[in-house]
This record gives sequence, structure tokens and C-alpha cells, in this order.
Amino acid sequence: MENLTKTNLSNTKPKTGNQGIWWHKDNMGPLENLPYIIQFGSMKFSKVRMDETMRPHLNDGIEIHFVNSGKYKWVVDDNEIELLPGNLSITAPWQLNGSPTGKMDIGQINWMVIKPKQYTLNSPLNLGNWTKLPSSLQENIGSMIANKNNLVIEKAKTFKKYFIELEKELSNQEEGFEIMVGNIIENLFIDLHRHLSLREQQNYEEDNFIDRLTQIVNNDLSKKWIIDDLAYMFGMGKTKFTYEVKKLTGYPPNSFIINLKIEKAIDLIKNNKSMNMSDIAFTCGFSSLQHFTATFSQRIGVSPSKYEK
Repeated sequence: MENLTKTNLSNTKPKTGNQGIWWHKDNMGPLENLPYIIQFGSMKFSKVRMDETMRPHLNDGIEIHFVNSGKYKWVVDDNEIELLPGNLSITAPWQLNGSPTGKMDIGQINWMVIKPKQYTLNSPLNLGNWTKLPSSLQENIGSMIANKNNLVIEKAKTFKKYFIELEKELSNQEEGFEIMVGNIIENLFIDLHRHLSLREQQNYEEDNFIDRLTQIVNNDLSKKWIIDDLAYMFGMGKTKFTYEVKKLTGYPPNSFIINLKIEKAIDLIKNNKSMNMSDIAFTCGFSSLQHFTATFSQRIGVSPSKYEK
């Protein structure tokens, strides 16, 4: 949601087709006692509508959205993403984000904007004195939020409870609600740190898996690779190995290996003028020049000889 310091909006009542709550600069409500929260909202849209406040915008804080229902097209800087039910999106203060057209589809979305004491491209995240989270954990969270690979956390339904608890505390404003709100947001950031740390570990393992597979195959492209043998090298059965390769590359193992052979052939065509096409074909593990030409033409769109020219 757009920072209202940059808009002329002052009407805090839900517009036609909307129901829910929205506290912001012109309608602080319980946020008066919580200066580190500059926006909190939970809106249900019962019909499609256009809203200028939803267009790409900057907020002076960390903006977090959680989608209960519906589907929302979103952009963060130049990255187009899609927010689906159970998705959580996180953006840093310098990241432009919002609906590219300002169109809000039928559904329900929750959001809040947390204003840190310090957080820029050149300075680590410091949430401020309201929290007792270790500075090292805050800095790690800030670094992971700034990573463009972490714009959306999918299947993040565990975060739904935080928005429910926050809405209850902010709406009821019972004795000590400020402490309760601080505790809930701290727990949300701890959970966020765990999710993003796990994702980084998974990305590291997946990158290593493909790098290792690529190296193994490239070390002996002329070999006729048996998928069972490759799976055994990775401590997997054939079915799991095939699933992992296809999930990470988009290709089943045999097709991925052919791609590696073609990549090597292209490298030789470009950089080793002393080799003829037959030599390249056999070096890259093709059974014949005819097989190489047919496969190359199918994958690249032209024959090896035309590609060379």
C-alpha cells in the first residue's frame, strides 16, 4: 500500500466492494502507540476494482504482504511476480513494489509496513530499541530481504497466524497490547529468518547438485551415461534422481545430458577450428555425424555446418 505522505487520500472508510481495516498516516488508530509500525491493513475485495494507491510505490519501511485468497499480479522493481494464496512477499524500503495496473482482484490480502531505525543499501538492518532481537540476526534478515531471490515465500501459511494475532491485539487494544504486538512481530521476524535461511541452504544444495552433475558428465562426454549409475553416485534411486534433475533444470536426465553435449559442441565449433564436424561429434559422445547433425539441428534450429558459418 502506498505511503500516504505521497497521496492526497484522507478517507479512511472502506470503498465500495471492500471490507476490513487499514491504519495509516491519516488514520493511525492503535499505531499511535507503536511508532515502528507505519501501516497495518487487512482488506477483503468482493469485486475487482482499480486503486491508485496499489500502483508501484515506495514505503519508508519493510513492507510485508500475506495473501489469504485471490491472485494478485505484482511487481518489485523490474521483477514481475504473482501473489497467490499462502504467499508472503517482503520488500525493502528502496524497492518499488505494487500492482502494475493498480487492479485489485477479488480476494483478501494482509499487509504491514515496519519502519526500521536504520536500513539502506549501504547500512545493515537495525529495527530499533523496541526489539531485543540480536543485532546479528537483524543484519542477516536485512541481507536476506534485500536478496531479489527472496521476494516471495511460497506455501507460507504459517505466517497467517501472525496477522490474525496482530489484528486482534490492535483492534481490541487491551491492557499491554503494545507489548503483545512487539512480541508477535519479533516472532514473525524469527520465523522469517528461519524460512529464508532454509531457502538459502536449499538453493546452495541445489546449485551444488547441478554443478556436480554437470562436472561429472562434462569430464567424459563420450561415455554412454546410464541414469541408474548417475543416481547411485548421488545416493538416490533412479526415480528420485530423475525428479530432482527435472525440477532443477526443466529437463529429464537424458535430455539434460544431451544439452551439455550440444553446449560443448558449440564451444568446439567456435573455438577449435582444427576439428572437423566428425571429430566434434565423437568428442561430444554422439554415435555418428548423422546423429550429431540431427540432434544439433533439433535443439539449435540449424545444422552444425550452418551454425559454423
